[in-house]
This record gives sequence, structure tokens and C-alpha cells, in this order.
Amino acid sequence: MRTKLNIAVFIPVILLLAAGAFFMTHAEMPPWSYLVSGASVLLFLIPTAIAAVRWLGRFHAAIVFLLLGVYALTIETTAVVTGFPYGHFYYSDELGFKIYGIVPWAVFFAWTPLLLAAYVCARTIFRSAALRVAAIAVLVTAFDMVLDPGAVKAGFWTFEESGEYYGVPVSNFVGWILSGAVGALILELVFKIIRPLLPVPVQLMQSGFLTIFYWTFVAVFAGMFLPAAIGAGLTVILGLIYFRYHYSFDEMVVLVDEENRPIGTAPKLPVHTQETPLHRAFSVFLFNRKGELLLQRRAEHKKTWGGVWSNSCCGHVMLHEPVRRAAKRRLKYELGIKGVELTNVLPDYRYRAEKDGIVENEICPVLVGFADADPVINPDEVDSCDWISWEEFLKEAADPDTRFSPWAVEEARLLSESEEFNDWYEKVTS
Repeated sequence: MRTKLNIAVFIPVILLLAAGAFFMTHAEMPPWSYLVSGASVLLFLIPTAIAAVRWLGRFHAAIVFLLLGVYALTIETTAVVTGFPYGHFYYSDELGFKIYGIVPWAVFFAWTPLLLAAYVCARTIFRSAALRVAAIAVLVTAFDMVLDPGAVKAGFWTFEESGEYYGVPVSNFVGWILSGAVGALILELVFKIIRPLLPVPVQLMQSGFLTIFYWTFVAVFAGMFLPAAIGAGLTVILGLIYFRYHYSFDEMVVLVDEENRPIGTAPKLPVHTQETPLHRAFSVFLFNRKGELLLQRRAEHKKTWGGVWSNSCCGHVMLHEPVRRAAKRRLKYELGIKGVELTNVLPDYRYRAEKDGIVENEICPVLVGFADADPVINPDEVDSCDWISWEEFLKEAADPDTRFSPWAVEEARLLSESEEFNDWYEKVTS
């Protein structure tokens, strides 16, 4: 069963972060600690990078990360060289190799997750772009009020003049408001150009959340009360926003025009009505060495065709997801079947069907594959499974009173008429 948060993963991660914070504040760092610091920056980045790719696609996600990374390096280099906008400071060697001996390479990856976390928060609350820019500037500054004291204490960077806030000068936070506002403007401009078809996913906050959580515990173990309190408040706010506005990427169907070009997205269940718009899907037929087809009886509680026998697996394609990857994802989720090599035999198949006032209206490529293993069904999706000979299935499907779903019937007929499928079937069953 899917959950909004995988507790089995989340709890060990936060315990590991808390342990790391403890050792960072209580143990002497070895000479090779810069390797750990650099690797940690990349590890923190992963959750947000994955979410960005699912939201924007690889190309646009890369553009966003490249722009923000270059901006971060530029503003940090300017600050180290000139003192603007943060005040005069310099980096130690604890974060690894420094570009031109000035700014560590890790800065390219470290700033973006914080800005995106602030952007998600602002986007879920404010409709006005001006208010979002202001909110993002304030939020990233609040993030830095948690992070900077611990980083200064750890020796990652040092200000020439010690400030009033745990050694950090006020000029630093003024600089963060300015740089945060400029970063927010960059995001607003980029997303206005890209125009993402999916709502802003709160999964973009995950890396920022983990970063703030870690530095909050650094502040706790270092005895810095105010950064710890601010960090605790921020983690609660981020957590509440996450659970309030979370959606799963695979629960959003991709709406398309007559040429199969994406024009929007919509939640899977509400969009299926008497006037379901055209959207992307797929259908899978799995066979074993005997030439038998794997059938599934759809779970009774499913909104569309609940309790009806159909082909091996059906599902919807996520935005920016190849059809084969979507099919493999769904085979694993519904039937516990992995590693199937799939062939897209009917890439342009399309159908419309209605039952109990609910319409399916899909561009639905039909894929075939070989699997001898018995399925391990997910009861949330499937009631039962059975193997049936291909000849018997075709005979039953041709019966006007067939028990099979209308798309399975039509797809089977088209497959039986396909030379490509018949050649493939002969090879896998011979």
C-alpha cells in the first residue's frame, strides 16, 4: 500500500542525520572529512533532484539546477572577493576543492535545495508572484539562521568580523534576503517560460527538510538555543505543508490532444467521469513458455471496471515517463513481477469505453512480454490472477457475453492480426 511518507526509510534517515550531527559537534574531524562533507552535499540533493525530474523532465530540471548552481557560485564568489552581499568571509578546506581557490565546488549543489524548499512553501500559500518572492527571501534567510551558526562553529567558513548572532554578522542575513529574492525572481521567470503541467510537488522540499533537520540537531548538540528553536519551527512548518499538499506523481494522468501532445494533468480518480478527457495509458499482455496469457481480475473497489477480468496489467503513464518504464513500474506494483522485457506492438492504439457512467478515454499502447513467474498480487489493485491459453482467450473474447474488459477484447483482436506480435509469440513459446 502506498503512503505519503515511507516511514521505514524516513526514521532511519533522520536517526542517521541526528547521529551525524552529534559526532560533528563532539568529535575531532579526521583529515579526510572534506570527502564526507562533499559527498553529503550530493546525498542531500538526491530527493529534490528526483522530484524535479519527475516534475519538469530531465532537460528542464537540468536547466533549473544549472541556473541556480551558477547563480550560487557567482554570488558566493562575489561575496568572498568583495564582501558583497554577505560581508567579508572565506571558506576553509572542509568542503573540498575550491574553484580558483575561492569557493568550494559543493556550493553549486548546496544552495538550490534550500531555495526550492522555500519556493514550494511560498507557492502553496501565495498566488501573487511579488508575495512569493518576498516570502522566499524571508524563508531562505530563516534557513540560514539555522545553518550558518553551526557551519561557522564547524569551521566550514569564517567571517572576518565576528557577529552578534553566534559569530555571524547581521550583514550576512541582509545578504541572504537580497540573494534569496534574486533567486526567487530567477525561479519565477524560468517557470513562467517552462509552464510546468504538473502542480508544484512538495517532494521538492525533501532535501531542504533534511538539511534543516540536520543543522537543527547540530545547533542542539552545540548548545545554540535560538538556531535550534528556529530549526524546530521550520521543520514543523515544512512537514505540515508536505502532508497538506502532497500528491503522488503516479496518481496524475497526462491529458493529451488528438496528436498525443500533453496539454495538462489531472488527479486520476476525479478525472474519470462521464466526460473523461483523452489521456495517456498503457496495456500489457504477459505470456509464459506454454503460450498462456496472464489474466487479472481487477479489485472490486476500483472506480473503473471493478471486479472485471482483463489482461495482465493496465495503468497510466506519468508525465515525462517512457511507456515501457511506466509498464514495468506498474507490473511491479500490481503483480510483483520484475525484469520483464517488453515490446510495444500497438503503439498507437486508442479506445473509448463506458461502464456504470464512468468513461475510459485513452491513448493506450499495447505491450507484450514474457514471464514464467507466478505473480504476487497487490490486493489494493488485483483480486486474483489466472493463466489461460491464448487460443482459449481469443475464443472467449470473441463471445458477445465475454467476461473480459472491452479494451482487452479489442486489443486481443488487434494482436492476433499483428504480424509483429505473431512472430514474437512464436519465438517466446517455441
